[in-house]
Amino acid sequence: MLRLIRLPKRLPIRPVLRSVRYISAQPSEHETKISDTSDPNRSKFFQYSWGTWLKNDKIEKAKRQTKFSIEGSTTLIKELQNQFSTSENSDDKKFILKKPTTLNDGSILLSNNLDLIGEGELRVKTISSIHEGKHHRVYKLTLSNDKELVLRIPYKLESDYGISNKIKSEVATLDFLRLKLDLNVPRVLSYGTDKSNALQSPYILMEFIPGDLLMKQWEPLIPDEMPESKEKLLDVIKPISQFQSKVNSITFNKFGSLYFTDDVEGSLQIDLPYEGETDEILQNRWRIGPSVEKCFLKNKNKLTDQQVNKFNGPWSKDQPEQLIVDVANIELENLRTRLGRKSTDSSHKVENEYLLKEAIETFENLKIMAPLLINKSSENIPNVGELFKPRLYLPDLDPLNVITSNHNKNFFLDFEYSTIKPFIFTSYPQFINYSGFKIYDLEQDVENYNELDDVEKEQYKYMYYRTRDERLWEIELNNNNHELIAIASPHIKMLKSPYIQSLDYKNDRDYLYVEGSIIQIRGVWEAYVTNKLSNSEDIEFPIKYSDDFLMEFQSKIQEYQAEISSAPFAATDGWVPQDMFDQLNEQGLIIEDKDGYVFNTEKILEDGPKN
Repeated sequence: MLRLIRLPKRLPIRPVLRSVRYISAQPSEHETKISDTSDPNRSKFFQYSWGTWLKNDKIEKAKRQTKFSIEGSTTLIKELQNQFSTSENSDDKKFILKKPTTLNDGSILLSNNLDLIGEGELRVKTISSIHEGKHHRVYKLTLSNDKELVLRIPYKLESDYGISNKIKSEVATLDFLRLKLDLNVPRVLSYGTDKSNALQSPYILMEFIPGDLLMKQWEPLIPDEMPESKEKLLDVIKPISQFQSKVNSITFNKFGSLYFTDDVEGSLQIDLPYEGETDEILQNRWRIGPSVEKCFLKNKNKLTDQQVNKFNGPWSKDQPEQLIVDVANIELENLRTRLGRKSTDSSHKVENEYLLKEAIETFENLKIMAPLLINKSSENIPNVGELFKPRLYLPDLDPLNVITSNHNKNFFLDFEYSTIKPFIFTSYPQFINYSGFKIYDLEQDVENYNELDDVEKEQYKYMYYRTRDERLWEIELNNNNHELIAIASPHIKMLKSPYIQSLDYKNDRDYLYVEGSIIQIRGVWEAYVTNKLSNSEDIEFPIKYSDDFLMEFQSKIQEYQAEISSAPFAATDGWVPQDMFDQLNEQGLIIEDKDGYVFNTEKILEDGPKN
């Protein structure tokens, strides 16, 4: 068992505010007729409409236009039907489960799922826009035989290389989850990795699952006093935890991401993805290639494909620390590229040279710490060998991505950015993850709790509920995968925190959180080395910080947190749900200025006392 170590007072961490995806109570559907090119509703299909950004609204919306060939959708469906007519005449499993087939127009199909389109002389009858997510837009295609399919078009938020790899890996991951693990995920009929196809856009065409989002059942702040409160929480937590447990049952031979065999380079096609597969068809269906984890794609548009390929794996299962080194490397490559463009005036973005240099120093420190953070042979970390084995990590396990079908089955959606890495380097799902102050018992953990005013009590209740929900998740993890429960240790969470913070690096000042987590470990380094938790024998911390640096750093991070906490919609990067924005605008609480939209403080102060 891990020895208990008294920890110092923590440095400020990221604010409790999270970026939360917005769900409209009843999303509106924009429909268009396929044959009517003059239909005024047609342009609405391509324009982002579910929110407004307070800054750079036009630029952000332009990135999220999802223009594709509407007429090409019928062309694609007809071609899939032709392929289905060929495949349905064969009972040969090897034919039905043959590797993905590339059509003349560049579209790729999965023959084993073509039965989803049904029979008859098919055409696309209507296309409805049904959801605008964080990374893609979702359309529903209704065919002339009334079969319904989902067409997913990615936003142009990453490079063409990044979008292509992301689609290839996600489709292969869906295929693996269904065929190998028999999990409930949508079946994919066809996909395109670039614009060279009938739709003239990257896309995924998949099964439509009717039903309700599991999120509608999620009540994270339900009081304990409410009848069956624990059961209601577990009704959401359990199916997601059980899904993850099934995914954890396979350990792989490398770190990276899943692809179909033909989608990785020749040298990577030799190695099997995992051991023990007796089905020859499945054995040769998938391989492990470069990681599509978000840190290797997000905000990396300034890098060439060759620059990214130097650091995105795959990696040997014997070198888990190299993942952290290369996360630092990709950020350093990006920062230095931007700094170089700054010095040659070739960057259109106004860069802060001081911040770029500060961030570079931080990620150099992360490279130093990477091989030292966690001892992968430690006798004081239970089942440490299991924790470091390569396992598939699905970053978007969330009740927002689970549909309870009409047959009361839970179907899991959205596997973008999935990657294979050590379980010890993973995070809890976002809907359950809580990094704030932990409260397990209000009256025992909060001094004079009953004497506090109502506002203070509500604040502590929030902390208690979030702690309770995360604890329920950990109990389920222990029930399903006891050998992996050491991930719940606060010591493990602290040791991997520089890596976890680097994965959430969104803007230049976020380097403060990465540096802060390194400084925090510095305070307990000697204890961690003594207890053989860290992979070092030197009790002297490997990074030198002067007292002046630490004082200045403390001031910087507190100032940054104060700005974030006081800025409206900082948790969503200035994005406001459209119906909320319209209401605030109508009330005069938001006004437009030369830089975008700002809050009308005079109006807010004027209306404040009346409310």
